[in-house]
Order: sequence, then C-alpha cells, then structure tokens
Amino acid sequence: MPVPALPLELEKEIFILAIDCIQQAYSLLFVSRRYYCRRTERLLYRKIVLPNETIAVSFLASLRIRSQRCSDFARGAVQSLCIEGDVLLSTAADILSLCSGTTNLALWIAPSDFNGTTNPLLRPLNDLPLTSLSLSLSSIFQYTQFVSLSTFKAFSTVTRLEILNAWVLWNSTVGLEYLHGLTHLCLHIHTRRTKPELVTTLLASSNLQVVVFRISEDIDAVQTFLKSNSLSDSRIVLASQVPTAWGEFGGDDMSLWKGADQVVDWRRASTQRGSAPRQNEPLYCSRKLAS
Repeated sequence: MPVPALPLELEKEIFILAIDCIQQAYSLLFVSRRYYCRRTERLLYRKIVLPNETIAVSFLASLRIRSQRCSDFARGAVQSLCIEGDVLLSTAADILSLCSGTTNLALWIAPSDFNGTTNPLLRPLNDLPLTSLSLSLSSIFQYTQFVSLSTFKAFSTVTRLEILNAWVLWNSTVGLEYLHGLTHLCLHIHTRRTKPELVTTLLASSNLQVVVFRISEDIDAVQTFLKSNSLSDSRIVLASQVPTAWGEFGGDDMSLWKGADQVVDWRRASTQRGSAPRQNEPLYCSRKLAS
C-alpha cells in the first residue's frame, strides 16, 4: 500500500524546522522532489555565509543562473547574509545588488579594492531594507571622526546595529545618537580609551532598549569604570570581545540580540519583584551573546 503524500503545508513546517542546520539542509534536497521543486531551494538560500572571495564568486554565479529561471530569486530568497574575509568590495556590491531583499546583514570585510573615492558598495547597501546590521565601518568609508552615520541611507531602517571597530567612542559617536530608529546597539568599550561623555550621549536616547559592550578587559574593571562615571544602566550588557563565527549560527542568526534581551528582561523582572540586581551584573557571556 503506497504511503500517502503529506500535505504541502505540513512538509513546509517540517523542512523549516530541519533546515536551520546547514549539514541537514543539503540532504533534504533528496527527501521530497515535489517539495524541493516548490520551496526547498529558496529555504537553502535563506541564510548565507560567504567566508572568502572564492566562495563569494561561486555564490554570485549560482545566483545568476537561478535568476535566469526566476528574475527575483535572489531578492526573495536571501534574508540573512554574512560577507567576510577577503571578499572584494566589487564582489560584495554585485551580491548585494542581487540580494536586494536582505534584512539581516553582516559586512565583516577589510576592503582591498577601495580607492578612497568611489565605493561600489554604497548604492546597493543603501537600497537594502535592513533591520539588522553588523559591520566594520572601513567597508563603507575611511576613518574620520567627523563622519555621521545618519548621512547614510542604509542606516535609516536599522533597528539593531553592531559596529566592529574598537575606535568608536574614543573621539566620536559617529552620529549614532541621530539614528532614532535604533533599539539595539553593540560597540566596544575600553576603560582607558572610551570617553565617558560619549557613552552618556548614547544612553540619553530613550529609544535604545539594549546596549551591548564588548570588552577585552577584566569585567570588574569595566564595571568600576561604568559606575565611577555614572554610567550604570540596566540596558547595558557586557559580552566577550570576539563574537562566535557567524557560520556557526545553526539555528538563529539573531542570537546576540536575543541573548542580550534576555539579560535586560531578567533585570526588569527582578526590579519589579523588588530584588533589583546590580546594574551591569547578571551575565558576561562569550558564546551566548554571539553574532
């Protein structure tokens, strides 16, 4: 007696739950030819990590092939994208131009083909409907303390922002206080380099719900620095200096923010119960607060 086919909607739910592990995802291509033809290929492209130029070029070629069959394939399929390593700006720009529906982006590249005058990345970056962005600022401009991120259209829709450059808050906020849509922010903090008055400027924003500071010093020294400069704030979460590689995000690419939200929510609940914790205390995490 033949096994009856599962309803497509049930197959969809099973595949979505299983496909978060990329090793399993490829094997799912052989499970259901019917479902693969309709949905599986798009699910495989939902979260993409490109660790080097060679893989990025191959990925770009695969997008162009699929776009010949479906012109909006890349725009509709790729939701989360991490570009890192030695990927060239020109290659990254071509990928972003095709993946124009990406909402969650990590730009972890140190451009070697930026001539200082024309950055091919800016136009496709500005066209993305981004809500979450993690980047090195050197991928979009050369260092200057007078730059303001509010002048870049790409940041206008971002609610969750991580900046990898340690020098932010040494001499400038790079205009972060003017990004009024930000609810979650992740920066580096150093007790001997960070200027307390710049942190105060950022914390004055009522829109910010979570501020993650990545640290390389002893946690007690950082907490003392915050307290002595009247910077204790229940929204601040301290985390490891080095995030876990994005490619390890088997389940959820938003774990940095979800982990930080849990800490802040725990503090809020503790305060409501009348057992308020120390402002910056509950967790210093490395893997839990990974990007």
